[in-house]
Amino acid sequence: MDRSNNVYVALLRSVNVGGHTVLRMADLRELFRSFGLTDVVTYIQSGNVLFSTEDADPERLARRLEAQLTSSFGRPMTGFVLSPADLKAAVAHNPFAPERWDLQGQDDELSCHLMFLSAPPDETRRMALMALQGEEYRFHIHGNVLYHAYPRQYTGNRRTIDFERVLGVTGTARTWKVVNKLLELSCRPVTPK
Repeated sequence: MDRSNNVYVALLRSVNVGGHTVLRMADLRELFRSFGLTDVVTYIQSGNVLFSTEDADPERLARRLEAQLTSSFGRPMTGFVLSPADLKAAVAHNPFAPERWDLQGQDDELSCHLMFLSAPPDETRRMALMALQGEEYRFHIHGNVLYHAYPRQYTGNRRTIDFERVLGVTGTARTWKVVNKLLELSCRPVTPK
């Protein structure tokens, strides 16, 4: 990545998930380049785009990308733009990171997801979410990141929770493994594809 420019990671919502906005990553990279962004790299097939730009305002950049993507796809598109420092902070505050797991004697590993939120939820909504914790879910919110984890034994057998409805904000989720990989990629030179 060009270190003379600002490096960012765009997390696009609902790309190649449940049949929504089916998109080849080569096409997404080309689209981002057409927006004037450089060093464009995608990671896996779910709308994770690393890029460089002279723009130093991630909020303004996110709104610009949303407008350009909405125009390109003809439907509303939501995206979150994070700096490597944002990702590093999200990783640092994860109470469910493997080195912090306390499974109280259980042999199962936890599956952990981070949901990046459009804004920090208000206290009433945070408490409503925390009231939904149980054996199959654990939650933590730090700023505008929701951390949720569950023992793998519950995969496919846990309640469905509409986090956006409960918290009153929009968001996009990534697994712990994906967030760590995006942090790694955003902090080292990468050859654009």
